[in-house]
Amino acid sequence: MRTWIAGAGLCCVVLLGHAQEHETPLPVPPAVPVASASAEVQAPQQEVTEAPQREMTEAAPQTVTVTVTATSDARAPRVRFTAYEESYQTAKKVWEVSKGSVVMALRLIPAKLNATIADVRVALKGNGAPIPVKVSPGGVFVVPLNADVAAQDGIFLVNKERGELTASMVIQPAVERDAWNVARIAQVLHDAKRAVQAITPWYKRPFAKEVQSLAFCAAEQGSSLQLVEGEQLIATLPMSEPAVNDINAPVFCKIFDGEDKYPGHYRMVLPEHTTVLLL
Repeated sequence: MRTWIAGAGLCCVVLLGHAQEHETPLPVPPAVPVASASAEVQAPQQEVTEAPQREMTEAAPQTVTVTVTATSDARAPRVRFTAYEESYQTAKKVWEVSKGSVVMALRLIPAKLNATIADVRVALKGNGAPIPVKVSPGGVFVVPLNADVAAQDGIFLVNKERGELTASMVIQPAVERDAWNVARIAQVLHDAKRAVQAITPWYKRPFAKEVQSLAFCAAEQGSSLQLVEGEQLIATLPMSEPAVNDINAPVFCKIFDGEDKYPGHYRMVLPEHTTVLLL
C-alpha cells in the first residue's frame, strides 16, 4: 500500500535523533507464524554416510554415521530501535477515530548507504519474551496494539546495528479483500481523513498531506477490477493509472475519490495480488 509519510507536515512517530542502543542479548524467540517473511534461516544440513551393507546372512545391524552442521545468517532482533509508547498511542487513536477502517504502520528506511532491509526483523519487547512482528518484504509493519507492553515501557527491537534504520508513518486501509464495495470506499476515505486530522497537531495541519483518494493497484499494467451486483458483472475497470505504493515502487491503479456515482452496494472483485492504497 502506498506510503503515507508524515514528513515535515506530520509528527513522525520515530524521532530520527533517537539513536538505536544495544541491549543485553535476549533469547532468540521461537518461530511464530507472524514472524517476518523476509527473514531467511538455513535449515540444518545433514550428511549421512552408511557403512557397507553386510551380507544378508549376517545378523549384525547396519551402522550409520551422521554428521550435522547448522548455520544461520539471520540475526534475532536484539537492538533497540525506538520506544513503543508513542507509536502505541498514535496507532490506538487512528484505530479508534476510524472505527477500525484504517491502521497505522511504520515503514523502515535504510539510514546508511550500506544498510539493507531485505532481511529486517522486528520484535516488540516488554517485560516478557520478545514478540515477533510481521514485516512486509518492503519493510512495512502495522504497529500492534498491546496495552500491556505499552504499560511496561516496551520497545521495538531490530536485527540491525545502531543507526542503520529510520522510519516514516504510513496509514493503511484495514478491510478484507472480499468486503469492498462502493459504499465502503467512501466510508474508508472519510475515516482515514478524520484519523489523519486527529493525529496531526493543529500547527502542522497547513503543511500535512491529506488523504485524497483510495486506489486498487497492481505491480504491472493490464489488470482490471470487476464491479458486480450479486453474480452479475456490471463493469470492468482497468487498473491503469500510475502511482507509487508504500515503499515508493511504481504501481498501476484504479483510483476512487469517494464521489463515484455507482450504487453503494456494488461490490469490487479484486485480481490476485491487488494492494489497496490511500493516496
